[in-house]
Amino acid sequence: MTMCVKQAGMMSRIGVLIVEDHQVTLEGLTSGLSRESDIDVLGTATTSDQGLEMAAALNPQIILLDLHLPGSTGPRTTVNSFCSVTGANVIIFSGENRMAFIQTVLSMGVAGYLLKSENVGTVADAMRQVMNGKKPVLSSELVSGETKVTRSEQEVLKMLARGMKYSEIAERRQASPATVRKQCELLLLKLGLESREQLIAWAVQSGYGNLELEP
Repeated sequence: MTMCVKQAGMMSRIGVLIVEDHQVTLEGLTSGLSRESDIDVLGTATTSDQGLEMAAALNPQIILLDLHLPGSTGPRTTVNSFCSVTGANVIIFSGENRMAFIQTVLSMGVAGYLLKSENVGTVADAMRQVMNGKKPVLSSELVSGETKVTRSEQEVLKMLARGMKYSEIAERRQASPATVRKQCELLLLKLGLESREQLIAWAVQSGYGNLELEP
């Protein structure tokens, strides 16, 4: 386990806590962000418990958070715990790029979601955007996908990915099969797909059948 703490710098600097269990990634982020003139890396942690303890002690403005940490009980618990830290903006830094997963995380109140393919400069810019009031900030490759599907459509996609028929979805949503069919036809147009089978395959590949972040 690794825990590193330093005193906060000038008040005008952005105080950051990094919670990441991959040592090479952690060192790269710490080194790169520390070179930014307006960012102060207050500390680093490699587990959820360490991160929460340090967040309470250091009062960071930004928490850069990996979702899959040793000892955590799952992404939902991790996100909820860190989002409850007073005064902190949580930016997720993850290799998970399934749109269903990302949309669920965003709905939980995080300030941003960045893929681990981003360089340190992009991460630093995202932190500045959050501090300037832009939320959520997203990796550029996620922006178009994040805005395509409404919450209602997400629910339909989840049910399709789990093998439910139109009639079953309609019953669950207290709607008519015709309404569900029309919603699926709209999704086909939005996503550039041609058939119900392609829509189901897209929903599965995008992670809508995954129960990991369900309540």
